[in-house]
Amino acid sequence: MEQPTPLTDPERTWAAVAHLAPLVGYFILIGQILLPLAILLWGPKSPFVQAHAKESLNGQISYTLYGLALFLLAITVVGLVVALPLALALLVLVLWNMIQGALAAGRGEHYTYALILRLVP
Repeated sequence: MEQPTPLTDPERTWAAVAHLAPLVGYFILIGQILLPLAILLWGPKSPFVQAHAKESLNGQISYTLYGLALFLLAITVVGLVVALPLALALLVLVLWNMIQGALAAGRGEHYTYALILRLVP
């Protein structure tokens, strides 16, 4: 049986950037989605990098949808009393997954985000 090709440093770096780039993207309208998408479309075509970019993209799409739902709940049904703690919990979850994904990529491992929709196969 043939051994898999070892990962290169640039592959691990690109995979980690796919997880951390949304931190910068949050300062640009939907940049948190566009940056992992750009890495998926125009970054290295390594299966490892592509898998991490897809995971990050799925996570950012999902968490953006959850954030919008919380915003709508805050202004309509439950108000800030309930929505604010949920938004803080979502923020912790997002940051945790991004950091853990980047660390796993740096180690050459795959990572699966928690509580996301698999919209990009």
